[in-house]
Amino acid sequence: MYLDFGKVRVHVSFPFAAVLAYALNTGRGEGLLTLFVCALLHECAHAVFLLGFGCRGLTLELRPGGARLKSEGAQRMSARQTLCAVLAGPAVNLLLAAALFVCRTLRPSFVFDAGVRVNLLLGGLNLLPISFLDGGRALDCLFLLVAGRPAPPGLAAAADLAVTSLLGLMCAYLFACGRDAFYLALFTAYCIAAAFGKT
Repeated sequence: MYLDFGKVRVHVSFPFAAVLAYALNTGRGEGLLTLFVCALLHECAHAVFLLGFGCRGLTLELRPGGARLKSEGAQRMSARQTLCAVLAGPAVNLLLAAALFVCRTLRPSFVFDAGVRVNLLLGGLNLLPISFLDGGRALDCLFLLVAGRPAPPGLAAAADLAVTSLLGLMCAYLFACGRDAFYLALFTAYCIAAAFGKT
């Protein structure tokens, strides 16, 4: 399903709708709604910078493991512009986490607690050095700015394998300890699928 919002087209995939329905039916609706709002703000930050740098034809895809923003003209951006656009999303999440932490200190609330956790999760996980996440793209840009050439493909593949393996071990540990790792497991599954080119 496609929805148009000004210069941005939103694609809601069937798997995303299925996961949303599952979460609502299992009592995870509040957490998923918080995650969705924070992820949307993350992608809006990317979109603001992309539009500001002259990119057009933005499409936001909503999928079970998160959201992905596609744009026409992004390839023509300089490494510095790309770095700014890539880091905008995690920066918004980390700033929101800090603001909500202050709010939680002044007035404790479940909403503030959930907001802090979700924004730290989104900001932190997106900065992981995986090639298809913001952290991996930021490293590519930094490598290009410092070394004057793209990072070796083998380096990106090794980082993908190492980080996704670590995420898998973290999920297994949390499940073994009886802790809720639903969203981390979902993110890990997305990373593994994307690493093998299935998303």
